Amino acid sequence: MDSLSLIQSLQSLKSNGHLITTAYLDLSTPQKMRNAETIINNLYRYKKEKTFFKNLLEIELQSVEKDIEGIVKYIRNQISMKHRSLLIVSSSEAYIWQVISLGMEMENMLVIQDRAYLRPLLQAMSEQRNYAIVLVDQGKAKIIEKRLGHAVELWSTMNLLPENRNEAGYRGNEERKNQRKVEESVSRHYKMVLSQLLDLHKKNRFNWLILGGIKEAVAEFRNLLTAELSGLVFDEYQIDPNDALDKVLDRMSDSEETHRIIWEKQLLRRMEDEFHKSHKAVLGMKHTEEALTNGQVETLLLSENFHRKGWYCTWCGYMTMDDESNCPNCQHEMTRSVDISDDLAHSALDIGARVEYIAANMGDFSPVAALLRYSK
Repeated sequence: MDSLSLIQSLQSLKSNGHLITTAYLDLSTPQKMRNAETIINNLYRYKKEKTFFKNLLEIELQSVEKDIEGIVKYIRNQISMKHRSLLIVSSSEAYIWQVISLGMEMENMLVIQDRAYLRPLLQAMSEQRNYAIVLVDQGKAKIIEKRLGHAVELWSTMNLLPENRNEAGYRGNEERKNQRKVEESVSRHYKMVLSQLLDLHKKNRFNWLILGGIKEAVAEFRNLLTAELSGLVFDEYQIDPNDALDKVLDRMSDSEETHRIIWEKQLLRRMEDEFHKSHKAVLGMKHTEEALTNGQVETLLLSENFHRKGWYCTWCGYMTMDDESNCPNCQHEMTRSVDISDDLAHSALDIGARVEYIAANMGDFSPVAALLRYSK
């Protein structure tokens, strides 16, 4: 399942007011796997000491207890070394149960609220933004996607070049004819690779591209890229397309953080231009919340360091970091939020907007800002 489909599946979980238990578990070492049940029990014991938990109704307490029992049972019987981290979403009252294996380390966490707690997953997606590695030479190609810590070969091909049949007495015309056949075959090959890359980018929306292969082939292929794809190329490597996947990833692993920084700086430059020139951006909690309510937001930007409790209205979607017992818009009772950035993210996802957690210094746009679909 790709990142977008994963988020959509979790966002679509509706509890109809019932509580949802969300657990993140780090299982990246054998020791952490052995301790997983103890960790969940300790996190649950800590939750039971909180005022929120003590104020739950008996039916809600029973529901959460069943969720924890289900999570513990899964840990005892199902986890294995193939899991680096797990995300478990459960609501016994709403008949919700989802287990998602993640390819990166996640902080151990247990959150109980009326929706799945998505902030850690969304932040991990921002830290591990998906990108494509395109390996190409004149007769072979591979397209590999790196997403959420997992690397998957999406497509590959091997096109044999025409044999050179030159023999004594057939130089000249025959040689030129054979050369044209080779050039035509290589051209068709590059165009086929480009067609596949365009289709995969349309589906998966790569944040950037890495090109690898023989130097001449990479240069020839890059000249064929569309303006959009060319703008996504962050790096090039001389590497054999036949190399094992692990070897390819080892060559490129050190540059991932650099590429993330480049990508975020480009996004923030766009944010600044849209804010000052075309007025298609807003900053601050109040203006961002209003834009979300109006369905204007294209991309929600949140600082990685932004983690504040707040209040939200389940009736109209109003959110605030101020201590308000009743919604100023509809007068309904406000609900306590353990993390207002998670509520902002849910509101953005509800209207089909992207959510990006930013590690770079957001400057004046910190901690909350948004790119808009149209002018404010």
